[in-house]
Amino acid sequence: MNTLRLMTYNMLHAPGDRLGALVDVVRAEDPDIVACQEINSLEGGLDLARELGMVPVWGRANGAEDCREGAPVFEHLLVLAKVWPELVRVHEGDRRAMFRPVLETLFRFPGLPAVRLFVVHLRALVDAEVRFLKFRELGALLGVLAEAEGGVVVMGDFNAREPGAGLSGPVREVPEDHRAAVNGEVVRAIKATGLMDSLRLLHPHRTEGESTLIKVEGSRVDYIFVNGLLVPHVSRSYIVDNDAVVAASDHRPVVAELSWDEGSASSM
Repeated sequence: MNTLRLMTYNMLHAPGDRLGALVDVVRAEDPDIVACQEINSLEGGLDLARELGMVPVWGRANGAEDCREGAPVFEHLLVLAKVWPELVRVHEGDRRAMFRPVLETLFRFPGLPAVRLFVVHLRALVDAEVRFLKFRELGALLGVLAEAEGGVVVMGDFNAREPGAGLSGPVREVPEDHRAAVNGEVVRAIKATGLMDSLRLLHPHRTEGESTLIKVEGSRVDYIFVNGLLVPHVSRSYIVDNDAVVAASDHRPVVAELSWDEGSASSM
């Protein structure tokens, strides 16, 4: 059996003074590819790559969503992999709506078919003066995915719950369109394209404590989606939860494994 192990991980303004803690979490899961969100500097991303012995692929932020001590904080995307990519594209999308681009990479591991990955970190903040921002970034993502061919994985922090998950935590006063997007419509639209939530493929029923946000129980906002070509190959999918994870970030990482029988991978 040949296996490709994927992880998506929002690392919380990383790495800062948590480099060792983040490296420990990733190393314990031993992924072949890690989709990292909230990397605050190129130097920090290179430190992560160096410590993990992985190849870095950089997705520079369109703009700053956060601010610290009066200074803007840019939350970049970073893909770390055990092999070099065959292709890299940074799709800036709707820059007014999107703080981060869609980062596209294509990897081909020995003995496995090529897999095309799209990494996202959709907005969390609301601009009360502008409507439909979250739907606009969703539209930009779906436009990019419409052109994708072959085995496709879409993963990252979507800042959106799955349909039917309900509200969790304090209810904020936000525009109705943003609330609808967060509470099901973003994930519903992604699944309407034929992409499947890897966790739900293997664990169809929600559990009470299921959450990727550590401080907001029942709020799963980080996903690994796969298209129809890859659905039969999802062999494992789970949320990583342990003391090291709680110490390293405010998100729990998600892991998915894709497996192929010997010889079957070359037929894709």
